[in-house]
Amino acid sequence: MIILLMGVSGSGKTTIGGMLSKKMGLPFYDADDFHPKENVDKMTSGVALNDNDRAPWLERLSKEMVNWEEQGGAILACSALKEDYRRILVSKAVQVSWFYLKGDPQLISSRMAQRKGHYMPEELLNSQFDTLEVPKHAEHINIDQTPEKILQDIMSNLKNKKAVSSFGIIGMGVMGSSLALNMAEKGIKISVYNRTLQGVEEDVAQKFVDANPDMKGVLPFDKLDEFVESLEQPRKILMMIPAGQIIDQQIARLLTFIDKGDVIIDGGNSYFEDSAKRQQYLKGPGVHFVGMGISGGRKGARKGPSLMPGGTSEGFALIKPFIEKIAGKDKDGKPCMHYVGPDGAGHFIKMVHNSIEYGEMELLAETYALMRKSLGMSTGEIVKVFKKWSKEGADSYLMDAVLAILNYEEDGDLLLDKILDVAEQTGTGGWAVSTAAKYGVPYAPLTAAVTARLISSKKAQRVAMAKKYDRKAVELDQKEMLTSLKGAYEMGRLINHEIGFSLIRKVGEDENWGLDMSEIARCWTSGSIIQSSLMEKISGVFKKASSLMESPVLQQNFEKEATAMAEVVGAALKAGVAMPVMSAAINYFYGMSTGESSANLVQAQRDYFGEHGYRLANDASGSVYKNNWNKE
Repeated sequence: MIILLMGVSGSGKTTIGGMLSKKMGLPFYDADDFHPKENVDKMTSGVALNDNDRAPWLERLSKEMVNWEEQGGAILACSALKEDYRRILVSKAVQVSWFYLKGDPQLISSRMAQRKGHYMPEELLNSQFDTLEVPKHAEHINIDQTPEKILQDIMSNLKNKKAVSSFGIIGMGVMGSSLALNMAEKGIKISVYNRTLQGVEEDVAQKFVDANPDMKGVLPFDKLDEFVESLEQPRKILMMIPAGQIIDQQIARLLTFIDKGDVIIDGGNSYFEDSAKRQQYLKGPGVHFVGMGISGGRKGARKGPSLMPGGTSEGFALIKPFIEKIAGKDKDGKPCMHYVGPDGAGHFIKMVHNSIEYGEMELLAETYALMRKSLGMSTGEIVKVFKKWSKEGADSYLMDAVLAILNYEEDGDLLLDKILDVAEQTGTGGWAVSTAAKYGVPYAPLTAAVTARLISSKKAQRVAMAKKYDRKAVELDQKEMLTSLKGAYEMGRLINHEIGFSLIRKVGEDENWGLDMSEIARCWTSGSIIQSSLMEKISGVFKKASSLMESPVLQQNFEKEATAMAEVVGAALKAGVAMPVMSAAINYFYGMSTGESSANLVQAQRDYFGEHGYRLANDASGSVYKNNWNKE
């Protein structure tokens, strides 16, 4: 822990700091000693420092504080007059106990007049009071008393202090417990809480701590009030619980104990419109709300997830130092974490992420099905082909997952062949489909991925229909088809990402969220279920283009692979193998690259039976016409 004494010059920070150092046996540091020479020269000449002058000084102190905390703690005297300065000081997520030495300007002025040899002249005192932003979450200690009494007040506060953790996590399921271990490993002191249900969930938090004895700085709680009391203010509380009404119930319980300025983070897969409503609701009590998408599953949460926070920018600023530490890292070492935007933007981006994930998973399944059913390939042969494709640029987290699955045997048999062919879903894919319809965004391939899972759930009907409509297996030429199949797979991936990002672009524009698609893609390059070499390429493409199909970099890929996809889809359908995502993808591409379509006939039909009218292609005015189609 770092005990930080703050206040204007002359408030007694150095004197009290030295006394605290002797009392507690902790080293004492004066922040003024860490100023670069140019700052000292500037202050000595009577010129006040600006924010640019202070930035490197504060950044150096924040790094020093990490070292001091690792060595057992320290006492630091630092003016830290502005909230922005204090945020920089704690930007490395160290645990700090703040004490604001508060005094009357006249009292401090008289003290300054008695100081000899200090480079801070008395005339700069007024500028410090003008700069001062009184801290909301520090203990205020009046300095119009003896140093001994001030020391006694600080020691008493430290002794009675219940807040010992910097971050709190509610929900010790797979994701919550993995994130907790990730944070603890990064040196963040955390409190964890899980509800207790007799005979169902008992002592969950304590059992989690007992199961991980090597992880230091984790405090377990089964009582919500004690959990909240253990957190430093402003409190930062991450909820890792199921989406839906239970989120609102947990927020209502938290409001009984938390204070204005605290932050509530929803890290589950909540619907983005619900998150926007929660942010608006929490404005009343003055609590910040952050809806944060988290991708990566158990492994990602434990070692470095992809994080998509949205909500209030103030709330994000408070949690940023902590979530930056646990996020995955891109190829340049930058955290795969990006503040997406206000309202429900974070959960919106996670929803779209999941819909792309649905498409990528189905695309792999379709490719596998064609290889095994119509190309007569063994799983060993499929693994060899997939490995070859990966080396040629088709690598991804999901491809690695499929390779592991195809290699896994149980009692000498492929475990995959024993798994029931019913694919379940959590709902995020369906939300994306309905959102695309609401905002008028074509979403057919990813809609097809959701539909494929729905069809898979109709197991009994499928078995019955398979008997009724028996199809003879048709084998295709393996060597000829494999070359086209690789191109079709790559084309399908391009289309999946194209339509996912088209939804991001449209909703971002309509909601004025200012979404940065390049940054969003970059955050999906590590720690994410859909991370891949392709995603890294897409991140670069979006720096210059707003659409993958519009990008000159990818034009040749689309043109080349479209032919391969058409050949594969045609052959697969003739062979009786369903290819919902690939079929929808090639139709999407052809539709989007058709200058003159048959939609004029559709509109004419609408006018025929509903008198909806139509516009003329050569009429720039956009006037609507109607016609009596049945001439009598």
